[in-house]
Amino acid sequence: MRSSSHHIGYLIATLTTVAAFALNCSAQEVASLDLTKVEGRVDLRRPKATTAVIAGYSGTQQITPCLDPAKKMGALQATVVSLDRTHYQLGDEPIFEVKIENTGSTPIRIPFSPHLADLQAEDPGQKFGYSELNITLWIVAGNHWSTNMGGGVTLYGAEGHKRTMVALNSGEWVRIIGKGHLSLDDDLIRLVMQGQPPDQLYAEASLYRSEMLITATQSATVRQEVCIEQTHANSTPIQLTIP
Repeated sequence: MRSSSHHIGYLIATLTTVAAFALNCSAQEVASLDLTKVEGRVDLRRPKATTAVIAGYSGTQQITPCLDPAKKMGALQATVVSLDRTHYQLGDEPIFEVKIENTGSTPIRIPFSPHLADLQAEDPGQKFGYSELNITLWIVAGNHWSTNMGGGVTLYGAEGHKRTMVALNSGEWVRIIGKGHLSLDDDLIRLVMQGQPPDQLYAEASLYRSEMLITATQSATVRQEVCIEQTHANSTPIQLTIP
């Protein structure tokens, strides 16, 4: 009996170790990108104009939010890993590092290139589609108010374009270093004047499917938000002052 109990205990311990090892292996960083060292190629080509362009160029953009929040296709959690400092003034461009993790059970493919121009069709007048990952910095004043006036970065990708998309299985993440831009709207200025200055910052990640059509003088973009659960793991203390 004593030998049998010892054998069972050893077996349970072994299985526990194997399970923990498997979980640790499945949760890992799969890619990283430092956008402070890369200049994104975002200037797009235009079809040649048949007549002289006099009035300049214009563009329109239509953004459709998640149409059915009850049917989310996965979950992405954004975590601010570090900031270059904690004391900022209006107009500063904080350098931040974020971790974007798939915290759901469904695999998610996310865009992972700063180069939108690489995704444009060979014919500049042809409509082309792509994915966007927006990482936005949110400024918090107290416990009841926040605004996305911290700037952020955007990554692009499309199936069929190598090394522009990354697959995140459950528990996997990517690490991104980028530069924001701190600005204030009227509501935040009013809170500052009332003695409730911004004191925290966090990040959120949102995913879009987009299509763009460009002519010689105009461009039109349609962006559809992908229904995912967006969470943030932490808020980082900051001090933000108005010069």
